[in-house]
Amino acid sequence: MVSSEPKGPANVVKTASPLKANKSPGKPANGQKFKPGGAGGAKKFDKSGGGPGKKFDKPGAGGARKFDKSGSGGFRKFDKSGPTGDKRLGGNKFAEGNKFRGKPQTQPQAPAEGEKQDWNKFKKEKKDLKLKRKSAKDTYEISKEANQIHEKLRCRRTENKDKLVEQIYKVLNVGDTISKVVKAHDTARVIQSMLKYASPALRAEISEKLLPFTVDMCQSKYAQFCVQRMLKYGAPATKAKLVDSLYGHIVRLAGHSIGSGLLDTMYQSATPKQRIFMRQEFYGDLYRKAKDSNVKTLSDTYKEATNMKASILGSVKANLDHVANKQLVDSSLVHAVMLEYLRACDEDEEKLEETVTAFAALVPHMLSTKEGSEAGVICFYKSTPKNRRAIIKNIKEHLLKIATHEHGHVFLISLLNALDDTKATKKAIYDHLHEDLKALMSNQYGRRVIQWLVAPGDTTCFHPEFIRTVEEGLAFGKKEKELRRKEILEQIEAPIAQSIAEDASFWLSNSHIGLVTADILNHIQGESYEKAASALAQVVAQPEWRISADAAGPLPQDKKKPHNDVEAIIAEATKQRRKLLNVESSSDDENEEDDNDDDDEDEEDEQKEAAEDDAEPKLKKAKKEPKKPKAKEEEPAAPLVSGIEEAGMHIVLKKILKNDGKQEGTPFSQHLLQNLSSAVLKAWLGVNRACFVLLKLVEDCPSLLEDCKKAIAAERSLSQILADRKTPGAKLLAAKLDIGK
Repeated sequence: MVSSEPKGPANVVKTASPLKANKSPGKPANGQKFKPGGAGGAKKFDKSGGGPGKKFDKPGAGGARKFDKSGSGGFRKFDKSGPTGDKRLGGNKFAEGNKFRGKPQTQPQAPAEGEKQDWNKFKKEKKDLKLKRKSAKDTYEISKEANQIHEKLRCRRTENKDKLVEQIYKVLNVGDTISKVVKAHDTARVIQSMLKYASPALRAEISEKLLPFTVDMCQSKYAQFCVQRMLKYGAPATKAKLVDSLYGHIVRLAGHSIGSGLLDTMYQSATPKQRIFMRQEFYGDLYRKAKDSNVKTLSDTYKEATNMKASILGSVKANLDHVANKQLVDSSLVHAVMLEYLRACDEDEEKLEETVTAFAALVPHMLSTKEGSEAGVICFYKSTPKNRRAIIKNIKEHLLKIATHEHGHVFLISLLNALDDTKATKKAIYDHLHEDLKALMSNQYGRRVIQWLVAPGDTTCFHPEFIRTVEEGLAFGKKEKELRRKEILEQIEAPIAQSIAEDASFWLSNSHIGLVTADILNHIQGESYEKAASALAQVVAQPEWRISADAAGPLPQDKKKPHNDVEAIIAEATKQRRKLLNVESSSDDENEEDDNDDDDEDEEDEQKEAAEDDAEPKLKKAKKEPKKPKAKEEEPAAPLVSGIEEAGMHIVLKKILKNDGKQEGTPFSQHLLQNLSSAVLKAWLGVNRACFVLLKLVEDCPSLLEDCKKAIAAERSLSQILADRKTPGAKLLAAKLDIGK
């Protein structure tokens, strides 16, 4: 039997291994890993120190320590102290032998204790350090030269700006310099000015240089503005290439805080084919790498292979969840994909419920487009009662914006039409809108919400197709349609009538508001009707009743023309800008700042906040005189015309009088006749439309015929005026009242 003496501690008890019979003897002692032993043999795993073949060395009395954490006698393999004795890993990180050391940060010398700080010297040292840091960049000299030329370019009085752009381009067109400087806060503005003032050929060339870096630029804090200028001033071909350069990165940009806004802008200006290709990237990685012209909607992807439907819908759901987690759903592209997904998941209740739950908190941000509004309606219809309450809670603080939005008001009307709990509907929705009732009535979409509350499903107020679309939600409710609408009207008619009584002149301030007022009077009943009718009659009977001639509100702005002739648009805009600035600065010609006024002040203000983090603090010189604020031009008020002569209001009064006979109690016509003074009657009899109003009054309410005849016959002058008038209305009224025969 082979045995070996341990060279470590002397007093080690030798025991036989219980597995000695399974091991083969005869291995040399120096290389022995498993040691057979008998009574005097060594252990199987000998932990004593010193032997050359001992892998696990346990400290003994005098043996060496391989992993020694104690004091004297051993050595430390992992010594955490540096050369100076500090306890940081690896010692001093700026030491010569440290491979992880970075560049030593040179800072201005701090004053010794008791010495006063020399601030001029400190600032000079700091300025030198800043200059040294900037000059270390390989683009420093080029950027400096480009910025110097840009200072001339940005001055509004500079002529031949396209020549300056050519000079800057010669400076920057060296290797890949443009791709480097486009992301810096100062040189990004240089690129923007170049895109604005360059000639068409040079603008196209600059755009071609930037196109390979579009994806990175869309995610950059400063380069994003260059992409915006390419979209604004670029030719149609450039814009098409800009959209094509994003293929393969659509989903990533949709989930980026900066890129999502630019992606939405490009989607709206893209061609129908490009829009289809952009949506395809949400369908899965297959369409991210290759586009299919035959796939126009999500349902086309699995039309011929139904077994692929689950995997494709899973990919779409994952991409939508990624965007939803970033809360970047306010995008036309995302809304379109979301609507396609909800329609495709109509049969899969589990997936639909998961998606609806994830998007419940984001519904207010989905109502900015038609597709988003439709998707929001489907989310509400297919939601559980718990999710419905969550959606209503999330839209409470945005109710006014939603109700006055082109697409948001459709969602709100659909919600009002589908809720069964009418008391909760009034409390959660109408009570919050009642405070802003005038704002709603002043907006064309807000008026539709009020009309639906008062006259839901009325074909005289809403298009039949709109009514059919909204009433699809009745299938998701339990209460009968007529009962639900009656309960809502009973709860809101009193507050609306009170609002009319408090400010009746507003409710007849123009013909559009007046039409809604006529619908309200046609549907409210009892005391509420009498209160509103009495107040409105007093307004109509006023001698100086005037309404706004601009009934539709401010005229809609002309839609921007497509940039087919970019140069003509830029030239016209520059011409108008110069005229405006010349008028404003005519009294400040001696001010030196006029030479440095920036034509792109609005653009720089937009980027000012983004550049604050990188800008160094500067000492600002006090101005001798504060700059005078620019006086805002007040919009001219809409002209006022006589209410009884205005064509739209004439229709409103006839509509109110037509429905007057259906009401119980004192009708509007009686209130009106009682409030008409002789002076008002004298003015009305000389107006053709006013005579027709009086004629309608006595035709629809025969009981007031004698009262009207007495009021006119009471003064001879009134009868004479009516008899002398040759207008159609005056002749018919005189014949009806038997006056002048």
